[in-house]
Amino acid sequence: MYSCIVADPPWQFGDALPGKGRGASKHYECLSVEQICGLKLPEIANDSILFLWRVASMQDEALKVVRAWGFAPKSEIVWHKVAVSGKPQMGMGRTVRNCHETCIVATRGKYSRLIDSHKELSVFSAQRRDHSEKPAEFYALVERLCIGPRLELFARRHRPGWDCLGSDLGTVLEVS
Repeated sequence: MYSCIVADPPWQFGDALPGKGRGASKHYECLSVEQICGLKLPEIANDSILFLWRVASMQDEALKVVRAWGFAPKSEIVWHKVAVSGKPQMGMGRTVRNCHETCIVATRGKYSRLIDSHKELSVFSAQRRDHSEKPAEFYALVERLCIGPRLELFARRHRPGWDCLGSDLGTVLEVS
């Protein structure tokens, strides 16, 4: 049973961006909010923590997923994206140009396995990677906070000490 889950769902947008690499649907198959809510998840401990990456324009939808998976939102972690120069990495945005991503921190039951969480900040800076790729600094933060066992949903690569599921790894989560 997993007590620490990281998920970066392939959120489906209602827009189509021009160009070969712009937009999530040009990189992987996207799922509707209803499909993400209805995923058949691996066995998750009654007392567990979820780190769910959300899209800025889909805040309500992300909270719907958190609750559908049986978690309650507690906090957020913000990744401030920086370029090689150290300046903010400007990205897309529907209202303002985003230079950050947000991860909802949610719990199920009486999760109390955070290690020295009083020392950790809610914001970290790291260079932007390939489309949707999260930085090593984030995983290091999660590993400092959570004992595990750890699971990454929608993973793009294997990570030592984690169980990783994702279509890039040949494991597709079923929708109920």
